[in-house]
Amino acid sequence: MNEYLRLSLLFVALFTYMFIGAGLFHALEPGWLPWEDEGGNATDGVQNVTGAGNDTLYDFEPRSYMEAFYFCATVITTIGYGHIYPVTGAAKFFTAVFANFGIPAFFYILAIIGRKIANLVEAGESRFFSGVPGPYGRRTVTLILVELLGLFLFILIPAAIISNVEGWSYGDATWYLFVSVSTIGFGDLYGGYSESFFAFDAKFGIYVFCKFCYYIIALSWVATLWILLADVMPETEAKPEASELVNSDEPADRQGELLPAQA
Repeated sequence: MNEYLRLSLLFVALFTYMFIGAGLFHALEPGWLPWEDEGGNATDGVQNVTGAGNDTLYDFEPRSYMEAFYFCATVITTIGYGHIYPVTGAAKFFTAVFANFGIPAFFYILAIIGRKIANLVEAGESRFFSGVPGPYGRRTVTLILVELLGLFLFILIPAAIISNVEGWSYGDATWYLFVSVSTIGFGDLYGGYSESFFAFDAKFGIYVFCKFCYYIIALSWVATLWILLADVMPETEAKPEASELVNSDEPADRQGELLPAQA
């Protein structure tokens, strides 16, 4: 099967899995229980940072099916902001099963995309950095350039858009994207609840879908960095064959030594 066709089918399967999972979670969970601080101080802090401006952020019913999709996206990407989580036993069980299959499938797709991008980068490295001495020197230059390009494309530029959409400062938007792409997911910022922008469910749904696509692209960049780093790491030396080992009557501390060369 053509590799691009296979990748396309994997994407179709992934999004189908996401949409079905969101529907099931929405049906199993009667309401949402976002994180809130009993003392009120931490809650107020998050409120001010997110710009929500009222207490309804922490006590609401699901506004749409796409909010369940948003939850599923944070599960399979392992970001897990923590602002929405399952409460009922059935929803918790479903989330565990959904994550058990969804996370490996998602990262398998990322590995395929990352490998294809890494192959292109390595071809460019051979062509443009041939004058850099040594494979480690060339790969170091390549990794630095890919890292800087990714920071510009997937953090700094999108932060300007997120800042405008969410009503955050540029610094908060940059922090939010870093926490998301690194999959740390602290949960101090999670996006999608700016009342001035998301007055309609349709707009929220489009925003959530675009964010999931962004996660795929940005995390593919991270996968590319890992693959480029792994490709230049020295391979572990192969273990000697059994026929090359000394006889079993040798002392235990010499069992792994190779026989001297035959005359």
